[in-house]
Amino acid sequence: MRTLPNGMITWKDSIAGVLLLVSLLAVTQSVQSQQYATTTLTTLVTSNQPSTVTVGTQVMTTTSGLVTPVYVGPNVTITGTHGVCGEYFVQPFNGTAGEVLTGSISASGPVNIYVMTSTVYQAWEHQVVAGGTCTPSSSVASQISTRSYSMNIMVPAAGTYDLVVHNLSESTVTAQVTANLVTAAPSLVTMVAYSTVTQPMVQTLMQTSTQTLQITAQTMSSGPDMTTIAAIIFAIIIIAAAAYIAKTRQSKNQKKKQQ
Repeated sequence: MRTLPNGMITWKDSIAGVLLLVSLLAVTQSVQSQQYATTTLTTLVTSNQPSTVTVGTQVMTTTSGLVTPVYVGPNVTITGTHGVCGEYFVQPFNGTAGEVLTGSISASGPVNIYVMTSTVYQAWEHQVVAGGTCTPSSSVASQISTRSYSMNIMVPAAGTYDLVVHNLSESTVTAQVTANLVTAAPSLVTMVAYSTVTQPMVQTLMQTSTQTLQITAQTMSSGPDMTTIAAIIFAIIIIAAAAYIAKTRQSKNQKKKQQ
């Protein structure tokens, strides 16, 4: 900056200083700021795990109590006949109400099997001998024209009964007979069959997680703070005043020279 010989600042220099300070006011500061945001993320997770299931039941009928043999012997041979009512095998036994006749009969040919009271049996036997009706009037149980029979017959009342295997054919039949009296009714026992089925089991789960995101933004400030602005304005006033005084003195000196 130039000065007059007497040390005063020139008018042009003052104007340049004012323009410089004004340009400083126009300059703004660039400030970079950072922001953070937290967000919640929800994801689906699928898991595949095997599961084993036990299925199926099996029901078995068993008997319990005191067992009394009715017939456990050699095979029975029943000859064929040319008569009207055939030949038969009979096994009498004493029964009590609630007892159960169990066992099985297997024959080489078709036979009729009856369980009847002794009274019914005697009437039927007379008819067979006389060649009358070949079928008993009534029976506790019966199985007609069979080769295999499993017995599970409850005795209705105390008394004497007869187990009859009747061969109506003209051929000889061999039968295997097993019969027992059980002093209790059959009991039902349920057993679970250990059948397993393995199958995949798919589960869908919800999982959440948090994540912090950094967001960067640039903001421009409006300029220097108020303290800086006040200092600049004060400097402008001083420079303007100095320029005015210098201009006034210069005018006075010129007038003196002209006189």
